Amino acid sequence: MTKGRASAPAKVILFGEHFVVYGSPAILASINRRIVVDARTIAENKVVIRSDIGVAGEYGSSSFKATEGGMEAKATLDPLHNAITQVLVARGKKKGIEIAISSSVLPGIGLGSSAAACVATVAAVNSLFQKKPSRQKICELAIKSERLIHKNSSGADCYVSTFGGLIYYSKARGFKEIKSKGALALVIASTGVRHSTGDLVAGVKKLKDRNESLFQSLAKQAADICAQAHGAIASGKCDKLGELMNENQAVLRQIGVSHYKVDDLIDICGKAGALGAKITGAGGGGAVIALAASRQDGGKIASRARAAGYESFEVEIDRKGLVI
Repeated sequence: MTKGRASAPAKVILFGEHFVVYGSPAILASINRRIVVDARTIAENKVVIRSDIGVAGEYGSSSFKATEGGMEAKATLDPLHNAITQVLVARGKKKGIEIAISSSVLPGIGLGSSAAACVATVAAVNSLFQKKPSRQKICELAIKSERLIHKNSSGADCYVSTFGGLIYYSKARGFKEIKSKGALALVIASTGVRHSTGDLVAGVKKLKDRNESLFQSLAKQAADICAQAHGAIASGKCDKLGELMNENQAVLRQIGVSHYKVDDLIDICGKAGALGAKITGAGGGGAVIALAASRQDGGKIASRARAAGYESFEVEIDRKGLVI
């Protein structure tokens, strides 16, 4: 029996969500919340997936049996099964595989849990056959699997989860690392409202189709904000970065992806001293990310959000990315 382990970080979108689908830039960051995948070969010719997130199942040659989470588990596990199968095909192996997933990432709120799980799964299974598999290859295979969930995914979530740090992304120019001056003290607070990324993206497309000129004007604002944010991060201007987060949120409200609980959380964070706060991810609930002036201030913001009944925690930028 051979064993392997890999972990990959979750992510936040600091700027540019939704508009990135139409060619505008976005800024993403990996955070120090991880998904860990342990993999091993097994004697039986099947794929077994266990987890601590309420879903588990077994795949035979042409069958699936849920062992936890009912048949709804299949939608969550299929991309991971696909990731495992891709590795086995690429390696020319016919092996039974069992993986166990351990997560410190809240699912369904825009933190890239599905991408991190795909990255960690590909890497853990790959490590059974090669001690130092290529990060680029792992990322490519993970993107293919994640597209079973998010069909039009740019691959940015998988990329930042694989390579870590702060990433500036656009369709035209691809991925570029941002060197930040100083640390960013960030707070994530969950609205507790799960969202459907696909439904929200479809809603934005309807707005675009209905009023192209308005959408293009907002897209230009979002792109300008993103460009300014790149400079603010590189020069360590946190006050400016906070202002830009608030501006980005105003644009997101105009395309209809905010939520009354998002507005409540942003208000709470602002009154607790946040320099800026906005949706991170698709919106429609999900999570809010707030920028604090210091780690101490971040603690106060998170505490205030928890006191109001919202799950909240401080995070830092993860520089390591994928760890095997």
